[in-house]
Amino acid sequence: LFTGKKYVRQCIWINCHYLCNFLLKMYFVSIKEYGKELIDPSKTYVFVANHLTQLDILITGATVTHPVSFLAKAEIKYIPFFGYMTKMLAIMVDRKNKESREKSIKYMIAELNKGYSILIYPEGTRNRTGMPLKEFKDGAFKLAIMSQMPIVAQTLIGVKEINNPEGIQLFPGRAEVHWSAPIETKGMTLADLPALEERVKGEMLKFLSKDG
Repeated sequence: LFTGKKYVRQCIWINCHYLCNFLLKMYFVSIKEYGKELIDPSKTYVFVANHLTQLDILITGATVTHPVSFLAKAEIKYIPFFGYMTKMLAIMVDRKNKESREKSIKYMIAELNKGYSILIYPEGTRNRTGMPLKEFKDGAFKLAIMSQMPIVAQTLIGVKEINNPEGIQLFPGRAEVHWSAPIETKGMTLADLPALEERVKGEMLKFLSKDG
């Protein structure tokens, strides 16, 4: 109402960022970050994070300070209020529709070119396998290469002890967020996609292996 459309995205993201921090405090969940100094607040990135529980969304929202866009299921936009906020920040995609998925890549590249970072969980869904990571989907890495934007891995540790992947109950505790140094993609082609994916996976596994 007061800033006009130009600053709506920034205002909504700032509100989401502080709301996520507030909610975590309400749930007696604290976060310890490592490596945040590696991230340049003035640059645009493709952020990727491992996906363990529903709490991940609050943690990434609380720790990613860049205004970001993210992928969301198309049906979320129909949820009152939350749907509006999601629609303003997210790129809606029908995952069952190939055309919708292809369009989402173009939209995300356009968002990156506008200076908005992108946040993606490359595992696609919560990891319930018992393995440190699920198989990655190519979308985030394809996006980073096609846009020639650096990709940043965020590894979440200790979240399952706070929020069971199968439930919604929360317990007090501390989660760790480990940032990896940005990986430049300038000069890469889609032929480099498997190597980029393995490099990011290796960064995450480096921290997850210490988690035991």
